[in-house]
Amino acid sequence: MRIGLALLLMAALLPTPIAFAEDPAVQAPDVTGANTVVVLVAPTPKPAPPVKMGREMNGHLFLPSHVIEDPFSYTAFAMFFGMGSGNALADTITLQPPANGPIFGPPQREYGYTDLGIGVLMNVRILEYLSARAALQTTAFFGGGDGAALVIGSGARVTGVVGVKGSLPVGEQFRFAATLDIVYGPVLGVLVADGLRNVIASCRDPVTGCTIAPGEFLQKSNTFTWVGGLSGAWAPLPYLGLTANMSFIWPTKTESGAASVSQNGYTLGGMADFDAKPLLAWLPLGMNAFYSITSPIGGNGVTTTQDFGFGFYYTGRRDLALGLELDWRKGRLESQQVSSSTIAWVNFRYYWN
Repeated sequence: MRIGLALLLMAALLPTPIAFAEDPAVQAPDVTGANTVVVLVAPTPKPAPPVKMGREMNGHLFLPSHVIEDPFSYTAFAMFFGMGSGNALADTITLQPPANGPIFGPPQREYGYTDLGIGVLMNVRILEYLSARAALQTTAFFGGGDGAALVIGSGARVTGVVGVKGSLPVGEQFRFAATLDIVYGPVLGVLVADGLRNVIASCRDPVTGCTIAPGEFLQKSNTFTWVGGLSGAWAPLPYLGLTANMSFIWPTKTESGAASVSQNGYTLGGMADFDAKPLLAWLPLGMNAFYSITSPIGGNGVTTTQDFGFGFYYTGRRDLALGLELDWRKGRLESQQVSSSTIAWVNFRYYWN
């Protein structure tokens, strides 16, 4: 009897049989008394947001240029190489018998020359909106045939730049920056025509006689320049970007055997760039068009120079900008001869952020 009562008591306390499941899922009774299986599922991790490049704004990746200054803060390494040709206006040279020597004088005519340029740039982002940079660039020209080597001569300029840039975004479509750069570089020029003029003039003077000074054939000067600038960018659409900049130039030029001369000037420039990839994913092609002018302030200012052109870039990689720019320049050579040139530039720039 006692055993029977114990079994009845256990049956009353346990109306539902206990089930031991081998499956790791948890079994729980529902309101009807049936067993409900609850499966614990781990949450799916969210994908990491894409890294935004330093030159990216409103979905648009701005293209670089060797002419226009951008307002972005990033870390990047750049190389550029240019080659082209031009014409300079100078006095006509007439070759006479050795007793008389060459004659330089009007009318003026154009002489051809070759242009070369190469440079490297390193930009490092120190803080989110502050970066520093250093650059080294060399440009040179060489007079060609038909008397150009005598009249135009040859020249080379080596330029070193160090500077800082502070930039600030305004909303999702605008960015502005202020820059301060120190530019230093020697200028060398071989002026055969000027040297010959001076030698001929001295030989025709019975008092002084023929004197030849090597410095009359070689022009050397050093230029130290402060450059302060402002720049801004606007990205109204993912495939379109606009950039503008202005800067104040204060160079001090020192020539061999002469006193230093300070000059003032300003530069204004603008660029529009278009990227086809946001519209056509299979077309990683970008294009830019730019214009820049440097003008003097006052009567003793810098030489007026204009640059305008366009370029094509590969835009298939966010961390790479590789393109070819065609630049037309109007200004003066180091010998102060009015000139115009056409130069093709290969631009390479790799971005880390």
